[in-house]
Amino acid sequence: MNSKAVYTEPVNRIKQRILFDDNLDNLSTLCPTWEDFVIEVSEWGIYELGGVDFDTLTSNDIERLNQFQKNQSSEEAE
Repeated sequence: MNSKAVYTEPVNRIKQRILFDDNLDNLSTLCPTWEDFVIEVSEWGIYELGGVDFDTLTSNDIERLNQFQKNQSSEEAE
């Protein structure tokens, strides 16, 4: 095991990738759910973010990403 590697859980890697990319960040404010966001980015040919394949996410991960999307879309409403 690499003692210098930083291990970040998949949900946080995805959230960081979205927040650090203006296009993804803007899109996330328009999508109220994680499912809506995945549908939109798949039209761009994106099936993973931050090295995390969307198909590997657990139901708990998706629940947390839904909450993230809800927070993002509520920021747009303000």
